[in-house]
Amino acid sequence: MKQSIWNTGLAILTITAITAVIHFANVNKVIREENTELQQINAELQLEYYKMQIQRDEAVDAVWIENNQKMKESTD
Repeated sequence: MKQSIWNTGLAILTITAITAVIHFANVNKVIREENTELQQINAELQLEYYKMQIQRDEAVDAVWIENNQKMKESTD
């Protein structure tokens, strides 16, 4: 009887451990997929950020050139 209880307990423990391994493998897969998606979004946002920096620099350069031309015209 005692052996039967031990065997049942071991079987339950084994099944629980296997279920936990399967569950955590599934969770790991989902997290990896989310991570890949977030990395893609991050890359897109970085590209957009760099484009905006270029636009900002071009706008600053245009204002700088315009101000220099106005100053040059006013001194002439």
